[in-house]
Amino acid sequence: MEERKNKKNLVSLIVLCVSIVALTTSLTYAYFVSQVGEKVEERFTITSGTLSLTFKDNDETVENIEGTWNLGDSIEKELIIENTGTRDTYAKISWDNLVNTYLKESLTYTLEEKTEESGSAWQKVETENKNVPRSETSSTQVLADHLSIPAGHTYTYRLRITFEDLLDVDQTPDINATFVTKFTIKETTRPLTVEEKLINLGVKINPNNSINLTNPATTDETVNGLFSMADDYGTSYYYRGTAPNNYIKFGKNSSGQDMWWRIIRFNGDGSIRMQYDGAGASGTSSYTRGFAITNQMWNSNTDDAKYTGWMFGGAQGVASTSKEQAQRNETESTIKTIVDAWYKSNLVDTGFSSYVHDAIFCNDRSTPGKDITGWADDTGLGYAKNYLAYGAYARSGVQSVNFNNVTPQFTCPQANDKFTMKTENGGNGNLTYPVGLITADEIVAAGSGKFGTTNQSYYLYKNSWYWSFSPYSVNLYSNACVFAVYSNSLNGHYVGGGGAIAPVINLKPELLNKLQGDGTINSPFYLPNA
Repeated sequence: MEERKNKKNLVSLIVLCVSIVALTTSLTYAYFVSQVGEKVEERFTITSGTLSLTFKDNDETVENIEGTWNLGDSIEKELIIENTGTRDTYAKISWDNLVNTYLKESLTYTLEEKTEESGSAWQKVETENKNVPRSETSSTQVLADHLSIPAGHTYTYRLRITFEDLLDVDQTPDINATFVTKFTIKETTRPLTVEEKLINLGVKINPNNSINLTNPATTDETVNGLFSMADDYGTSYYYRGTAPNNYIKFGKNSSGQDMWWRIIRFNGDGSIRMQYDGAGASGTSSYTRGFAITNQMWNSNTDDAKYTGWMFGGAQGVASTSKEQAQRNETESTIKTIVDAWYKSNLVDTGFSSYVHDAIFCNDRSTPGKDITGWADDTGLGYAKNYLAYGAYARSGVQSVNFNNVTPQFTCPQANDKFTMKTENGGNGNLTYPVGLITADEIVAAGSGKFGTTNQSYYLYKNSWYWSFSPYSVNLYSNACVFAVYSNSLNGHYVGGGGAIAPVINLKPELLNKLQGDGTINSPFYLPNA
């Protein structure tokens, strides 16, 4: 605590808030001052046919008062876009003449908008990044693109820049950093849909979804395009079968090796869900297929329904007394701490975490009961040692009542099971890092076939068993169990067993149209400079 207090006192900024501009003036402090001037309006108009956009940069509501900006503090700027033309359009705001020499993640920003109709209600706007771009020399960088501005409407935008107090990061270099910027506007195009981005990437979408998911997929079943399924953000497009074109090379691990992944699906928000598949020498088109971590248990305690959770209620070793109490996200499972440590070492510490998106991981602990699961001993209670089968159990063809009615889904039944870092991304906000595991539903959709079916041909087969993210049951021996990808089938395994781990992450939606390559082993998808 003392070390962080000293860091906070060491790095502080003096603020003059009219327009956001910064100059370095000494070895101790950086100063934010105005280039626009007090209550001076910077206005310019773009006119094209019946389009007329007026951009105003004059935040008179922010007074020109000097103050101290410490780590964790924020400053705000308002911008106004007025469409006085006769047709709707889209606009792009850019950082102009930007110089930012702060550490990569020290300055973050958010953008909100309001209209005449919304009154004082601000709505969050999706931006190109969460961090102010770094730029050693003066440059122009996109702040937000594809902003819809209907004809005859005026939109006010509130930009908030925060000086982040980074955990376990020495921010001493920020003392002498420089931040200078103005803002410009240009007309742009409407945002591309996920489907259009996939087409531009050369990935086809199969118009026919009438496949039998009960059967194993032993060939490339997406040769005519990816299949689709609803998810919590819209529509996912997923790979199935051998999938010879879902390879992606992204990041370098703590040993400096290239990390290879297999794309599971393109999520409804355009983010890219992918599973770790191994590592290889930097710059080559080959790698050793394997796991991130081996011989790890899901949880050190096993005799309670709560231990099927990525997190659970109460302390380790204390019995749960209700489903609600068992499923509170209070205590981390053993496997969560292991996966989080791997993520920090191989993505945070190596500088690649800024590419990763915070999307939902579904730890489905729903308890539909014996009429749905087909298990006569299923109590549906969801706590302590009561016999129980979970939602994915019912969807994966475990019992005779659903052997031939395999119905995987990418939507998550319970809100508290939607694991995210932030609640604004649709989940519970309980994750430490945006990393999880593949679900049983995703395994079935990828081609495993129903529960227990032998398949060594689909892309998830790794010749050894590994953990999924989906609870399975509390069995007759009072063992909590979770689904796993066995060496040749989908099955359940008790949480005290020692299994392998293949972490799953999501790349940010805006990166989808920046991928290069064709997804094959010899030309994997990749992001330039990542």
